[in-house]
Amino acid sequence: MGSLPDQVYLDEIPKLRAYPNIRTLGYVATHYAEKDITSVLAEIDVYARWPKTTNNTKMRVDGIFFDETPSTYDADDYAYLKKAGQAVKNGTTFKDHFIAHNPGLVSPQILNSKTVYQQSYLNLTDITVVFEETFDKWLDKDNFDPLQKQKIRRSKLAVILHSLPNVSKPVLDFVIEQVGEAADWLFLTDVKDTDMYYHSFSPMFADMVKGVDGGRRRKLK
Repeated sequence: MGSLPDQVYLDEIPKLRAYPNIRTLGYVATHYAEKDITSVLAEIDVYARWPKTTNNTKMRVDGIFFDETPSTYDADDYAYLKKAGQAVKNGTTFKDHFIAHNPGLVSPQILNSKTVYQQSYLNLTDITVVFEETFDKWLDKDNFDPLQKQKIRRSKLAVILHSLPNVSKPVLDFVIEQVGEAADWLFLTDVKDTDMYYHSFSPMFADMVKGVDGGRRRKLK
């Protein structure tokens, strides 16, 4: 990772920051806590320095999205992730000091346990991606039912679903409503190419945004 972001980020991040409902996060993969912590801290520092290195305060990011984090509790991994998180919380240039973890899956058994905060890393994050999988696997009752029944605040949880089938707008709205019963944060895409899940906007993206907005408005009534 170089100290300066690619030109596309230099062009687009200031535009995104003009929207009050956009949160920009730097990306750091921990390789399931196997990456040397000094490398993780160095990558966090790169994002922290963006406003200075680019001479543009609009390049300030709000926090860090830690990808490939562990899903099974381990005391050493907890200490590792806590140290990484402290670098974000203590960083003066991170606007919201926001921390997201993506372990890909948090076991439904853990989510529904009375000791969930002792068996997980949830108390280290603002949001945790508790399920990142295909739409078909989301429909599996062994996943779907426990995720909807868990008692953790939905504002702390995210669900990412890819490989959705081609569905109508009403069906997509229903899917969004059902995912919303498990997590306040969601991303859906019908992209099925493994290398392109998050590198392109699917045709359903606009309808997904409208569906999420419609759901939020209904909750406020």
